Amino acid sequence: MALLCALLSSCAHTLTVSGRIPTPLIEPLPVSIGFIRPVDFSTHIHREKLPRGGGDWTIELGALQNAFFETLFDALFQGVQPMEIAGCGAGDEGRGVVASCPDGFVRLSLLEYAFLPPELSGLQFFSASTKYQVELLDAGGMVLDTWVVVGYGKNEGGGFQSTEALNAATVEAIRDAGARVALEWPKQGNVRTWLDLIGVKNDPKPIM
Repeated sequence: MALLCALLSSCAHTLTVSGRIPTPLIEPLPVSIGFIRPVDFSTHIHREKLPRGGGDWTIELGALQNAFFETLFDALFQGVQPMEIAGCGAGDEGRGVVASCPDGFVRLSLLEYAFLPPELSGLQFFSASTKYQVELLDAGGMVLDTWVVVGYGKNEGGGFQSTEALNAATVEAIRDAGARVALEWPKQGNVRTWLDLIGVKNDPKPIM
């Protein structure tokens, strides 16, 4: 049994993160934004070889995080336009920019994904964390605010259930970061100032 456990801990693990994507029950801000993400945001794959027999891990989390934040921003703002770059005006055709300029732009990127299995932490659960950078740009493309948010998740599991446990911990980490964006980001100083300038009351709150 000990030999089997050693073999299991040193093998390769492949995980495509999946889970339920709830629609946030929040009152949307009456603004329109252009939503910008890196090209590989929806295809992001985390690869890591863990020490002390933790095994090789390939974790595909791009599809879920992309779908989650699309759902989140659709609930947080009244209008969302996927874009490649920030800016409006003549000469922008064909570069992912539309003719109607939104009130501003939000540029979202994944800075870091990390996880820790029980074998390395000494605890009885998998833990995962996600670190995102949220940038606010005005209608002209000038950066007004840069905010970093971290989400955490954990789930018990090990052995044959290791991928399921890590999947659950990762989903929780993504959702935790999203909840912080929805409830804390609009209260940041520079974001409040921007909302005041465009005549928006800054009070996003749950409706249940």
